[in-house]
Amino acid sequence: MAANTALIEDLLRQYAENPRRVFARLANELRKSGDYDRAIEICRGQIPQQPGYISGHIVLGQSLYDSGRLEEARQTFEAALNLDPENLIALRHLGDIARQHGANDVARGWYRRLLEVDPQNDEVVAQLEAMGDAGGGTPAMGQPAVAEEFSPSLGIPAPILAVAVDR
Repeated sequence: MAANTALIEDLLRQYAENPRRVFARLANELRKSGDYDRAIEICRGQIPQQPGYISGHIVLGQSLYDSGRLEEARQTFEAALNLDPENLIALRHLGDIARQHGANDVARGWYRRLLEVDPQNDEVVAQLEAMGDAGGGTPAMGQPAVAEEFSPSLGIPAPILAVAVDR
């Protein structure tokens, strides 16, 4: 932890000189040390100046998720997917958030999208299997990745319906 404190202090000095350059790294280190509110504050202060900077959105989403603010985290990760539709961290967290809300079909959809990008992700394959998805992996050619839509009344939109096609 002492090394982490020294790193944070160094990043704080750099941040004072040039916040745009190091804000995401500083916020991530703060998040990892458990200082979620400070990490969120830094990200929210800098993202409007760099709205296309994916790392800022991801660190903000992780900080919100780690602090238990799941709805805000979901919105942030969805914004991140608008910048990078294949971002593994965003896809994984969206699946986890849906699963924590009991929306297993939605969670499976996010996890399958993640596996389309990273088919060797054993942790997600195991998660799908634990959720009763015997096949794990990606959908068969021509089959929808999400079989049914999830009720928006719970505030968790279903992932984009993806159909695997033979290319």
